[in-house]
Amino acid sequence: MRSIVARAPGKLFLTGEYAVLCGAPALVAAVDCHAEVRVQLEPGPGSLVVESRAERERHAIENPEAEELIGGDLGAVLASLRVARAWAPALAKMRADVTVDSRAFLSDGKKFGLGRSAATVAAAVTAFLAGAGHEEPDEVCEAAIAAHVLFQEGHGSGADVAAAARGGVIEFRRSAGQLTLVARELPPGLHLVVGWTGVAVPTDPILKRFAAYAATREPAALTVLCVVAERAAKAAADADASGFRAAVAETAELLARLGDETGIPIVTPPLARLIAAARRVGAVAKPSGAGGGDCGIAFATSSEQADAVRAAWRADGIAPLPLAITPEGARHEVGDEERGEVPLG
Repeated sequence: MRSIVARAPGKLFLTGEYAVLCGAPALVAAVDCHAEVRVQLEPGPGSLVVESRAERERHAIENPEAEELIGGDLGAVLASLRVARAWAPALAKMRADVTVDSRAFLSDGKKFGLGRSAATVAAAVTAFLAGAGHEEPDEVCEAAIAAHVLFQEGHGSGADVAAAARGGVIEFRRSAGQLTLVARELPPGLHLVVGWTGVAVPTDPILKRFAAYAATREPAALTVLCVVAERAAKAAADADASGFRAAVAETAELLARLGDETGIPIVTPPLARLIAAARRVGAVAKPSGAGGGDCGIAFATSSEQADAVRAAWRADGIAPLPLAITPEGARHEVGDEERGEVPLG
């Protein structure tokens, strides 16, 4: 028996949401909220058992290749296993017993919007491939992105999975079928602050609505969002804090316009309050991700201003989240094959 445990971080979109779907760059940060996937592999008929601690469910599946891909932790593991088997065919002759713990991404069952499925997929792919002796980081990242595309039926950019796999801040771009990942850092002097609206909204339906709209016409706001995403990426590359803050502020306004054009509630009233409260104390803020609820971010220029943002959010019913950017992406440990002991986590 081989026992592997893998952990992968959550993510925040700093800039570039929606624009990244059109080939513009997104800046995405891995944050210190982790999904953990424990996998036990042993020779067998290729069956799968998945226990989800967050969902309090256990599934036993005889033929993972034939099982319908549904949402939640089960779907994330199924997609991860199918892609991992394509990379490592020996896994098809192994029985897999999987435990997923993604509870850090939830509060009383409501999601924070920190990329739970992306982190779970990144951790699961890492564990499966490590169990077959495949540990090359670029290969794991590519496989994780492919698994998440399968899980989301082609929706989404894969930027969240790349951040979970790599860690730190990345500039992510997918253009003309080519994927580019570049390590970045926040411009000096900026303090990232994260707030949660308390409203949990599934991302996939929003992306499907956006794809349906964009298939027939290109929103004017999206064109400008792509230009601003380029400016934000350049500001990060140039360590230009002022230019980066300006791009974040403009992105917030453009996301609201994009929502108005498409009929998708991207900047909801709680997110509008989050943005306005941060602005009142001199910071800039925006939604993080597809919007509709979940979380937003602010960039302050001092620790004192960051504290002021948190205080202003609390007064407006926004919950500050104690999160920081983590430089470490998905990682794993392989345990004792006799006893199944794994030291990580």
